[in-house]
Amino acid sequence: MKADTYHHGNLKEELVEKGLAYIDQYGLEALSMRKLADSTGVSPAAPYAHFKNKEAFLSEVRNYVNHRFYSTLVKATEDCSDPSRILFNLGKSYVLFFYENPLYYRFLFSIEDIDIENYPPFVLFKNTAEKVWKEESENRDSTSILHSKVIALWSLVHGLSSIVNMKGAVDTDHLEAEVEQILSSIHV
Repeated sequence: MKADTYHHGNLKEELVEKGLAYIDQYGLEALSMRKLADSTGVSPAAPYAHFKNKEAFLSEVRNYVNHRFYSTLVKATEDCSDPSRILFNLGKSYVLFFYENPLYYRFLFSIEDIDIENYPPFVLFKNTAEKVWKEESENRDSTSILHSKVIALWSLVHGLSSIVNMKGAVDTDHLEAEVEQILSSIHV
């Protein structure tokens, strides 16, 4: 094997990251295991040590991205000691995660058919929001109103995640402060 194709470290994670970049640039249909190997600088056989085929690779990419996203949201809830700020913290973490990882956003929400009611990041978001709102409203809101409020809040942070990645839409030099201001403006 040539010296420039020798690999060490975490090849599986590198394949996932390079694969995401390749998909973002050329599209899902253009990706093959050979092109994945080429983009990573490894032999054509190397990806098969980690993935049976392209479908197994894409499944791992989904798992990898979802795990990182979910872990970020869990940390946002755990790091917040003020219950009145937990939704703010959760929303802010959601937006900043996808600003820092725009490839993840484009991958997850463009090619995956997500069953929202069984999607761990949404379930965490929903359960956290419902708990906070039930405590705030002393259980006066009906289940359908709580569900509508969850969808509205998810829509806000999901849409904001898309907008912050549009060139010139927000002040990225002060992004965290701008996201905080937006979320505060609607009393999240």
